[in-house]
Amino acid sequence: MLATLWERLFAITFVVTLALLVIQLSSQHRIRLIVESFRTVHAGECWEPHDSTLFLPHSSFSDAPSFSNDMAVLSAFDRSYPLTTMNAVPVVDQPDTCLNDLREGMRLHCYNVDIAMSLLLAHTGAPSRMWDFNGASELGGNGHNLLEVFDGGSRHWKVIDPYYHCYFIQAGDSEPLNVLKLRELLLTNTGEVHLVRYSDTLGERPDSEIIAELKYLTPSAMLHENNNYTWRYDHRYAWLTGIASPLFDALPIRFARGIRTIMLGSRDRLIVLDDAFSPHFPYTEMQIIYWVLLVGLVISAAGYVVAVRQKTALVSRSPHPTSGTVSRVTASVIR
Repeated sequence: MLATLWERLFAITFVVTLALLVIQLSSQHRIRLIVESFRTVHAGECWEPHDSTLFLPHSSFSDAPSFSNDMAVLSAFDRSYPLTTMNAVPVVDQPDTCLNDLREGMRLHCYNVDIAMSLLLAHTGAPSRMWDFNGASELGGNGHNLLEVFDGGSRHWKVIDPYYHCYFIQAGDSEPLNVLKLRELLLTNTGEVHLVRYSDTLGERPDSEIIAELKYLTPSAMLHENNNYTWRYDHRYAWLTGIASPLFDALPIRFARGIRTIMLGSRDRLIVLDDAFSPHFPYTEMQIIYWVLLVGLVISAAGYVVAVRQKTALVSRSPHPTSGTVSRVTASVIR
């Protein structure tokens, strides 16, 4: 009886835990909160160029070119390799592949464009770092990536948007903004934000639509701590890269990137900007809930197996009536 009770209890626990785990993993937002690595930093803290960040080879803070030189490099690239396709497509995040696809005239997603332009700028010695804007409601839905490039002239970071071929200034000032100042103006005084196109993009989205999109997405701002995209791709599945790359690379890009994020862990960390405008997503809480449910699932499955085995053993050890006993009982019943 006790073994049967435990069997039922573990079975119910397993089903309930599995259902809760499926519900938790049914949202891309919750999956990102669980599998990605985050570090929260307040917007008022000082963000030094070398603060735990990794950059592409050849980029140098001591010899970084000026911002105007960076814009000339990007503008020359756009003139030499105009886009020939209308719809943006995702590609693998290998820097050389992204850059070569742009040279072929392919229109890529903002993430891939930023990786390609980071590589192009690194060849001139310019360090750059990537930002994710995710909106105020959830991760994994709408989003946009931008770059900050280190200006060797002013020794400050300046934000650029290679996808829209532009940078940003404040009204009445020609100095390019950094991400923190751009974000502040977008959220408090949007009319002060002006967009400057470094390439002729006639026919592209109007300035007002781009600024409205960024205003919508900018509450959740995250900085990539590791901006060495070549290293990230070469180690995309950590210790499994050399073994499982052909298998994982054959998956849809979204799934392959998810596996990469899990495997790299803290080596692909996102620095979360935290201030009054930031949505305070339950990063730690969601990971704790996930691990509690996962451990509960494993324990209940193991407990169920043990309970079933104990019940089977008790049944096999219980005395069974012999044929003679059965015959005598039958005869007495007949009489």
